[in-house]
Amino acid sequence: MQSLAQGTLLLPRMRDAVPIPVCRLEKLGRRGYLSRDINGVASSGQARGPLDIAPLTPPPEYPVLWTHEAKREREMIVLPDAQGRSRAGCRKRAAQLWHSGTSRLHFTVEFQLNSQPLAACLTENPTLGGRAWPNFLTRKRWEIPILLWANTTLGVMAFWWAGTRQQLGRSVLSLSRMSELLSMDAAKLTEGQLSASEKIFETFVDSNACRPMKRTGTMSVRRWIGPCCLTFWDWTGTSWTALPSCVTSGYAEPSVHGGKSTRPGALEWPDAHRVGKRAALPSPLRDA
Repeated sequence: MQSLAQGTLLLPRMRDAVPIPVCRLEKLGRRGYLSRDINGVASSGQARGPLDIAPLTPPPEYPVLWTHEAKREREMIVLPDAQGRSRAGCRKRAAQLWHSGTSRLHFTVEFQLNSQPLAACLTENPTLGGRAWPNFLTRKRWEIPILLWANTTLGVMAFWWAGTRQQLGRSVLSLSRMSELLSMDAAKLTEGQLSASEKIFETFVDSNACRPMKRTGTMSVRRWIGPCCLTFWDWTGTSWTALPSCVTSGYAEPSVHGGKSTRPGALEWPDAHRVGKRAALPSPLRDA
């Protein structure tokens, strides 16, 4: 991860470092609101945030993605799970918060690496971020490549690297430190690469196969996304055979697996039929 922070990828079995355009997340946009600025109460008892968080009922007043539930986070698009209701006398503040603080892209801040599948997700429509899923505001065309990167093995390990690891199997990233998270530099992608990112997303978005890091060796999606991204973004100098060792080494880290007995076994490149969309995959993997 130290070499990646310097803009190069150097893994075991790689003869030479490969340049990878990465940057701190703060270069690409800004974070959303703290949860206490959404529904918090000041020490005086007055409302700090203009909303109360309530169960989701149609139509929601202000849809919010607030908490984690691993079972519904196996696809990269996650539905809002709650709604905000404007507090008495806070209608205007609530509307201002909505218009200045919503986006489709959300990052986790308390990543349970051995049970949670996603480091980042999208909502179908702009939504307020919550306590577990604060949102990140960036250019619309950048949301998908940032999302894809965050859910590759390298993206997950970048989260592990940036977060604090006081509990086994968990990496915690405070909202104030979200800006320090390493991301691929979406600003350096060409129009063709941005379009390619959207094709990758369309390939995987409906797959109900996102799994935690501990099961990377038994699922397809995370193992496919990284090589697809590296290919479509024309980072062709990467040694494909080095990436499985990164997965194995990553989960071998005790602060990732949290002492659980499961381990990813010897990894091979997945068979295309496991994804089921062979024609949509980049040729270096499709023809393997």
